[in-house]
Amino acid sequence: MYDNKYPPGGNPDITTSQPGVAGGNYPPPPAYGMGPTAQPPVVMAPVGPTIILQQSFHDTPASTTCPSCRQNILTRTVHSIGLLAWLLFGLLLLFGCWLGCCLIPFCLSSCKDVDHYCPNCNHHLYKYKRI
Repeated sequence: MYDNKYPPGGNPDITTSQPGVAGGNYPPPPAYGMGPTAQPPVVMAPVGPTIILQQSFHDTPASTTCPSCRQNILTRTVHSIGLLAWLLFGLLLLFGCWLGCCLIPFCLSSCKDVDHYCPNCNHHLYKYKRI
């Protein structure tokens, strides 16, 4: 089954000084960074998302940089009915202003939320909520 013709180290006719043979002598590996053209290793760090500091967006147009088109812009504002207008409507309705005065908060832009858009690419930048 097993032929014991060779000693446990392998074939005795093969010299152990030949590279590439089991048990052979190999030259030492090259020393890294020791040659005349050695350069320090380059480390590549991943680039994260660009963080744009948010200016204070309120009910007036704000000057900012659009994250979509990367232009310096003055935002375009659009007023929309929000929670404050509905709460004022309910309060006026509760206090007896049901003949039409309860609809006043829907007509006042100072009671509405404000959406800020980029005038170049129409990207929605921020929604300023009154409440």
